[in-house]
Amino acid sequence: MLNYRLLQQLAPLNFRDERKTESLPAYLERVAPLVPFIPENVLSQWIYRHWRGFESNWSFIDLANHQFTCESWPTAQLVDQVDSRHMEVIERWGEMLRSNRYVRRSWLGEKMLSNGTWPEPVIVLVPEEGSSYPNGHPLPRPYCLLEGHHRLGYLRAMVRDGESLQETHKVWICRHIPAT
Repeated sequence: MLNYRLLQQLAPLNFRDERKTESLPAYLERVAPLVPFIPENVLSQWIYRHWRGFESNWSFIDLANHQFTCESWPTAQLVDQVDSRHMEVIERWGEMLRSNRYVRRSWLGEKMLSNGTWPEPVIVLVPEEGSSYPNGHPLPRPYCLLEGHHRLGYLRAMVRDGESLQETHKVWICRHIPAT
């Protein structure tokens, strides 16, 4: 379980009121020194932008005992090995990219279709053997998607549709650090 005090400190100030929420630069200035083991891109893209989802879905992960590395993965590895308990939602987002012109013209849809990859790395967890959600359901393996559901859905649809893709895509890998 993530340290409760640290969890409170990770919350963007005034996150309940979007008009008063702490700005990203102020957030990074305040929070980054508290968690030098979490890269600023991960703080920005996952914890700050998706605070409520992070808190409700992932706060059981003790991030102080994990390390993040940014890697480049081939498309096939992402499609074949990254899993989520929300795959039906991911597939729906992919279908929307294929069939909805507004989604195709969205900033993310256009960026991915024109660049053949995503603008920011997705974030995946390498679950330890036997790891589970607090409700007892096992975490997906070999890689559990933490952040990037739209991007993964779009990428999977682009593969199915034969869209032009980069050979590799950036991925943040979150791995548990064994106790010494």
